[in-house]
Amino acid sequence: MRRRTLLAGAGAAVLPAAPRAQSWPSQPFKVVVPYPPGGLTDVLGRLVGDRLQAAFGQPAVIDNKPGAATQLGAAYVAKAAPDGYTLLLATVSTLCITPALYARPLIGPADFAGVAMMGRVVLFLVCRPDLPVADPQALVAMLQAKPDSYSYGSPGVGTAHHLLVELIRSKMPFSATHVPYLGSAKALVDLMEGRFDFMFLDAAVALAPIKAGKLKVLAVTGAVRDPTLPDVPPLTDFFPGFDLQPWMSIAGPAGLPGAVIERLNGVLNAALVEPAFVQRLRDVGLAATPLSVEAFDAFIKRDASRWAELVRLSGAKAE
Repeated sequence: MRRRTLLAGAGAAVLPAAPRAQSWPSQPFKVVVPYPPGGLTDVLGRLVGDRLQAAFGQPAVIDNKPGAATQLGAAYVAKAAPDGYTLLLATVSTLCITPALYARPLIGPADFAGVAMMGRVVLFLVCRPDLPVADPQALVAMLQAKPDSYSYGSPGVGTAHHLLVELIRSKMPFSATHVPYLGSAKALVDLMEGRFDFMFLDAAVALAPIKAGKLKVLAVTGAVRDPTLPDVPPLTDFFPGFDLQPWMSIAGPAGLPGAVIERLNGVLNAALVEPAFVQRLRDVGLAATPLSVEAFDAFIKRDASRWAELVRLSGAKAE
């Protein structure tokens, strides 16, 4: 695969000739979503496609290619021509977690050029309503006081939700049973019914049961409060430095010309400050996070090593 890397920064590449710069784009876009239809990633992919079509006057086709922990769709994009017409809905799993989970990953950050950060996925630390804790520090104290007496859920081994628990455990050791699920839907039902004790849960899934009193919320991930539940404190209020959050972005194949990246970044960043677009993202649990190309590259470089270290600490492996 080409090695014009996201980690090295893609902004230095240029279009090979002026006529190409003047005519781009001259054909439809394809936005590859490496997840099944219907979820948050699919919604974001379609919002991005709509924005590209509106800005450039070219159709944008959404192509769902799930499989192998996002590697099938991501590998398809990595092998595509670096011309700006084939883009990837790239999550923290694709660019940071999956390459660390697999002994022989199909893809890595070096196979992609960063185009635009889209947003942080808002997660809440929640527990069953009758658990006698009021904040994350009290939760950890309870877990430490009674080793192996409690359990926590996640949408799967090696997900950001799982690894955030491992982040806490790496700094404040405790022993609890991990109960992985295939997605959040069944995990949510079992948590509300008391089959396990706590988990990190996507805002889009958690908000309704929190407001209905079927879940107790302890914190929101990151370093700032979220407008959907402004009274909930951020995790960093209790554990300074615990600012890791999952996120979603747009990337292209390594070698993508810098002029194309800048045009795409500008269009998407313009959307990320429009109130209606920001609210649409908020409705599905995503906090808009516009970054320049350079800032996005620096962010990925920093975040990739942090998530990879959590994978190592968790002992999670995939084949």
